[in-house]
Order: sequence, then structure tokens, then C-alpha cells
Amino acid sequence: AIEIAMFDSVADWMAVPLLHLEHLGRETQRHGLEHAAVQPYAAYPCADGEIMIATQSPAEWRRLCHAVLGRPALADDARFADNPARVTNRTALHAIIAGVFRQHSRAAMIARLEAAQIAWGKVSSLADVVAHPALRSIPAATPGGAFTLPRPAGRDGALPMAVPAAGADTEAIRLEFGS
Repeated sequence: AIEIAMFDSVADWMAVPLLHLEHLGRETQRHGLEHAAVQPYAAYPCADGEIMIATQSPAEWRRLCHAVLGRPALADDARFADNPARVTNRTALHAIIAGVFRQHSRAAMIARLEAAQIAWGKVSSLADVVAHPALRSIPAATPGGAFTLPRPAGRDGALPMAVPAAGADTEAIRLEFGS
């Protein structure tokens, strides 16, 4: 059995904002799927869906500009010369990147990102999750009918108990409480 506290996992994901608050006295603004302190590290729309990309080093930034965006001059643009400049100018940077991504399919952009060794991930819709081959569903029953739901993590073979019909346990509960 592997036990992991969900709080610890989320706290680890929040390490940068926590460090900002505890050591700089500065609360990090919310940025959705976007990283607060590293750019570009965000979701970008393609013609047929979104892709999350993460560039965390100067070499990755240059490869993104050259091989993925096809804009080598961008790598030396003063507004984006280093990560602090890219964070400061995130709005302009996102507009440029989104303009390129929007013109291509996810598959085409993923191929470019792979070739450039840039970290990426698909941003999935609920429909994508329902159709995903890794989703394992389990049956559940109610008096109103059966349905499926995602299998709880780490619980192979665990099935939910059937929901009893209204009043099915009334007598047992009354006896338990002496009424």
C-alpha cells in the first residue's frame, strides 16, 4: 500500500508561491494554468485544442524560439531576454506564442515541441478524459438505475455499495435507536 497525503502533494505544487510569501512577504497572484514565476510556462490554443508548454532554461527558450515558433530573433528580443523579463512582459509574450500555436494543429505543435525537446502536455477537456484509455470506471447501482464512476485511486477491485431503496433500512435504524 502506498499512502500519500493530498495536502502534502498540493503544498509541494505550491512551493514557489509559499516561498514568495514566507521569505519575501509577497503573495503570488493567481495565473490559472500559467506558472507565476517561469515563462513561457502556460497553456496555448492550437487550431484543435490546447497544449501546455514549459520552458525553464535559457537553452529551452532559444530552442522554442528557433525550432517551435520559427522566430529566432525573439530569443534576443530585450523584452524576453531572460526569465524575469519574460515574466514582466508575459502578456506580449503570450500573444506572440498564441499567434503561432493557433495556426497549427496540436499534433503539428507537439511534433515541433518533441523535436526541440520542450516539455509539453495536452490540456484535456472533460470529453477527452471520458474517452481516455487510462480511465478506469466501476459500476454503481442506485434504485434509480446503474451508472459508472471513476475508480478511486489505489483501490483495485473496490466497488461502491449499492444505494438502498428509500425506506429499506428504516426498521433496522429504528431498532438501533430504540424507537
